[in-house]
Amino acid sequence: MTDLYAFSHLIKNHPFYKKHRDGVHQIYLRLAKAKALNVANIMQMVETLIPEMMFTLEDSHAMLDRLTEQFIQRKLEGIQFTVYGDEIYPSSCYLMADPPLILSFRGSPAWLLERSLSVVGSRDPSFESLRWMEKELSDFCEVEKALIVSGGARGVDQKAHGIALRKSCPTVVILPSGLKDMYPNTLAQWIDPVLEAGGCFLSEYDHEQTMHKHLFHHRNRLIAAMGAATLLVEARRRSGTLITANQAVQLGRPVWVVPGHPQDPHFAGCLDLLSEGATMVRDAQDLSMFFHSELISEKVAAVGVGGLDGLPH
Repeated sequence: MTDLYAFSHLIKNHPFYKKHRDGVHQIYLRLAKAKALNVANIMQMVETLIPEMMFTLEDSHAMLDRLTEQFIQRKLEGIQFTVYGDEIYPSSCYLMADPPLILSFRGSPAWLLERSLSVVGSRDPSFESLRWMEKELSDFCEVEKALIVSGGARGVDQKAHGIALRKSCPTVVILPSGLKDMYPNTLAQWIDPVLEAGGCFLSEYDHEQTMHKHLFHHRNRLIAAMGAATLLVEARRRSGTLITANQAVQLGRPVWVVPGHPQDPHFAGCLDLLSEGATMVRDAQDLSMFFHSELISEKVAAVGVGGLDGLPH
């Protein structure tokens, strides 16, 4: 890839990145806010902020030409960007060991609402799980008007997005692909409803990146980070849903689990998580109680932390 995402990959894997992280973030911040970009502008930023980086880029003018052209074209197409350190970058991403330098999105930066719940589960959920969502998650959304975050996949993901839209809640669809060819392709019919509800489609990949299996792991870590908590509706053992749950735990996020019958393999992963200390959720009342408790905990933890001083270095 020869666009801004390839550029960020180049930077993050260069030896000077850890040493000059703040300078790199300033470059991305200026790129995102620039009204006009060209190679000369970028090189001037680099030379001013990180002179050592010039040796890497001196032979990359052709790449930078393509980079700036594509960056401007994306903006003309309605694609927005946020970079590490700017005012709309998701604060939860700072919890990651390897946060994205840049994210692209179509729609509104709904994550700024901060009242968010990530919902994950099976692509082939049981009737009981769908019925539980239709009653309990619907009631939760009706009362809390929370932001619902999920991955857009068929099954539990799309059910969660759909419930959010019906209850006039914004929803964030985090993609395992770029924004041009969204995966799954059925998401095309969701664009207008999601945007009209104040939500967005979010990706950390190249605009034209197609879906690949290994991208789901990175997508799942964003889902785990973007919610104040992660709700598992149904999960087998060794499923992608459990990967998301484990990533939430690593980020210090609570994991809430809808229990199932102990002999039903569709819920084996959920029951394993409960035995490991996850919190059981029975109904909308439980969801609201835990949700408010977590929001209060986050506010307490945030006291005294503000601006870029709280960012990892």
